[in-house]
Amino acid sequence: MDIRQLTYFVRVVELGSFSRAAAFLHIAQSALSRQINGLEIELKERLLIRNGRGVTTTEAGDRLLGHARSMLALYERAYEDMENARLGRTGSIAIGMPGSLAGIVNTSLIRKLLSELPDAKVHILTGRSTQLQEWLVSGRIDMAVLFDAPNNSMLEIHDLFEERLHLYEQLPEGETDTQGPPIPVMELAEMPLIITSRPNRIREMLETALAREGRKLLVECELDSLDTTFELISDGIGRSVASLRGRRTIAAAAGLRTRRIVDPELILKVQIVLRMRRLNNRLHDTAFRILRDLCLETLRT
Repeated sequence: MDIRQLTYFVRVVELGSFSRAAAFLHIAQSALSRQINGLEIELKERLLIRNGRGVTTTEAGDRLLGHARSMLALYERAYEDMENARLGRTGSIAIGMPGSLAGIVNTSLIRKLLSELPDAKVHILTGRSTQLQEWLVSGRIDMAVLFDAPNNSMLEIHDLFEERLHLYEQLPEGETDTQGPPIPVMELAEMPLIITSRPNRIREMLETALAREGRKLLVECELDSLDTTFELISDGIGRSVASLRGRRTIAAAAGLRTRRIVDPELILKVQIVLRMRRLNNRLHDTAFRILRDLCLETLRT
């Protein structure tokens, strides 16, 4: 198994057919077929199934696809780092950001990175926390902002600040105070909630807290957009759980009532997580400082 075979395999899967992949790679289709066949013989697994519409991956092909993409990303980063050293450039930096923070941070982050590291190549990737953790371990990204990252010997975790979770609900008619009384966790079991689909750290914390008392989360709707969630709550449709950051960064949340969750309090840690092994310490140190300072400035409530 070599880089060329893995590249060919990924291209065939992504383009959905041998003919399209061969045209893209500028090689004969027969030569491409031989390379994939050699890979299947070496791994003793059938990787692709041909059909009238092109090709699909087998279960073994799906497993290899994830490994192949990670290895190709590392190969590309290593090649890029050596080329940057040869050309005297500062290198590249890849940062991961959860979707809930991307709209708040990314524009300012890119501006600051390009201002202080004008010769660096900047990559900003958005994904769920589980994806970001996988990308960190595989080397696809160098650092990421995460919530309550799990301990991992391959990761270096830096705590930024803590956020206490609150219940968001429509402001009762006739009331003007948007800060309501605290609410015990157990009372949430009686309330249908609009909640983010799994995997999600806030949902996990709620489910764990209720499970300790033998209760379950009552899900009215699964929705991954906080903007839409707060708009629905404003219209009197359901309640949700988030940190107070939402009130400051999302317009639809400004007129909602918030109630701090207690007994116990649910506390979310906001962290920057880095890969332990990094190629260019000076570049990464500068990028880490920029990311840390910006998160503390724009996200902390």
